[in-house]
Amino acid sequence: MNKYRDFSGKPAVIIGTGPSLTADQLDYIGAARAVGSCRVFGVNNAFRYATYLDVLMSCNIEWWDYYAQDRAFLDFRSRNAQCDLWTWDKTTADKYKINHVPGQWGDSFSTDPAYIHYGHSAGFQILNLAYHYGVRHFILVGYDMRYLPGYDRGNRKPGEGRHFFGEYPKKLQHWPKVGADGEFTGLLKVFKKIDTRGLGIKISNCSPGSALDFFDNTELEIVL
Repeated sequence: MNKYRDFSGKPAVIIGTGPSLTADQLDYIGAARAVGSCRVFGVNNAFRYATYLDVLMSCNIEWWDYYAQDRAFLDFRSRNAQCDLWTWDKTTADKYKINHVPGQWGDSFSTDPAYIHYGHSAGFQILNLAYHYGVRHFILVGYDMRYLPGYDRGNRKPGEGRHFFGEYPKKLQHWPKVGADGEFTGLLKVFKKIDTRGLGIKISNCSPGSALDFFDNTELEIVL
């Protein structure tokens, strides 16, 4: 069984990478974390700005292969040694000396701390991971779950932007379909299956324009 620190009793901000995320939000979160008002989880390139992270996760093996030796990431690890790093892939965890949590397919969150549910994305997996840390109030930022105008899959154009932190290196980029059978359509179905009542949790979405409109859509300054 994996060992998690006890983060119960305080809300946790979950930092995604969507284009609605702002530097002002990140500064506000950092100030709140500094006075102990919250815990902070992030996925993928959240480490580039949110140097105060408590937990970082990436579900992409190629992401770890690229960034584990990246100078900015190595600097982050040296400055923030207390940040817990996680992946579901055992080989990757052993290779880069990070925490491993197995995954299984299933609806909503796994309540068994021995594993998480995959959910098709790091954005989902880190919510399940935070639940195992004892988090019961989740505050989402950068969880857009949509592409902005101008996104062109065929011509590899991001349009008005896909990620707050900029495009990933070409070897890590993927260009999913949009529409009824697109990536975000499937992800929205996965998030809708989170049983907030049964789990006894609250999810506050502070991502302006987010397609996750079935959660409590509010402003960061109101809930934190």
